[in-house]
Amino acid sequence: MSASRPRIAYRGGPAVRPLPRPWPGKTLFRAALRSRLVHFLMIGGLIFAVAPRPEPRRDIAFDSAAFDDLERAQAQRLGAPLLEVGDAEEVRTRAIEDEILYREALRLGLDKDDNIIRQRLIQKVLFLAEDLAGVSRAPTEDELRRFFAATREQWTRPAHIRLIHVYAGPSHRAELSALRPAAIAADPTEPPALGEAFPLPRTVTTTRDELAGTYGAVFADAAFALAPGEWSEPIASKFGWHLVRVLDRQNAGPATFEDVRSQLPLTYLVARKKQAAADFLRQAATRYRITVDGKPLTSLPASDRMAPARSQTPD
Repeated sequence: MSASRPRIAYRGGPAVRPLPRPWPGKTLFRAALRSRLVHFLMIGGLIFAVAPRPEPRRDIAFDSAAFDDLERAQAQRLGAPLLEVGDAEEVRTRAIEDEILYREALRLGLDKDDNIIRQRLIQKVLFLAEDLAGVSRAPTEDELRRFFAATREQWTRPAHIRLIHVYAGPSHRAELSALRPAAIAADPTEPPALGEAFPLPRTVTTTRDELAGTYGAVFADAAFALAPGEWSEPIASKFGWHLVRVLDRQNAGPATFEDVRSQLPLTYLVARKKQAAADFLRQAATRYRITVDGKPLTSLPASDRMAPARSQTPD
């Protein structure tokens, strides 16, 4: 009898093959796909990949339209309809040279601590403030009337007189004095046909400043000192000698809208320029913490600052 093979009993049930161990990176990959941060970075990277690259600082690009504008401006300055070929080429070359020099100035930091550049930038911001406020727009009739009503106290009508006079040259004072009785006997409302020829009107309605500008301050002061209705003794002007009769006098008083209509647009423009600068500065100041001697500035003091006339700035 052959020896029996020993039996091996497995008490744990049928044999089971163990499962393979998962790859650690797979779990991390799945978690990453569920992360919003990863989604954001992936989308951002895609946008960066397809977005156009910014133009390098070393690139200088011009186009024909820009050159055409420069050429037209130069032709206008020269008073010519068009530039000669050589002049046009010089304009283009100068434009390219200017851009190169400008870029080099920035590269070298020459714009720093330069008061001229600082003032030019300040001017440009003031111009911007005016443009944003629409200052360059012509005022309407209603705007001028509202402005006049709001500033009525500053508008006065100056005193003025209406006069007639008789003229004689610088060396004829005595002859003119002898004509005074004849002037008194003539029509008191019209200049008498006496004296010498004179290139300016014999009847004048004027203010003191206007009269001084034409005849001189001495003559204006003497005329405004006369009582209406009487012929003066000879009064000197920068032209010679005059007999003067004041027909009417109007004292200074409040002006009407029509009295100052011609002055209102310029005054209104100046007021708008000042208001535009003040409004812009007040708003801009809120973006800064301003201190004086270490103490915070709680409010910006008001000023009458405004941008200069644009004709006074370089092109």
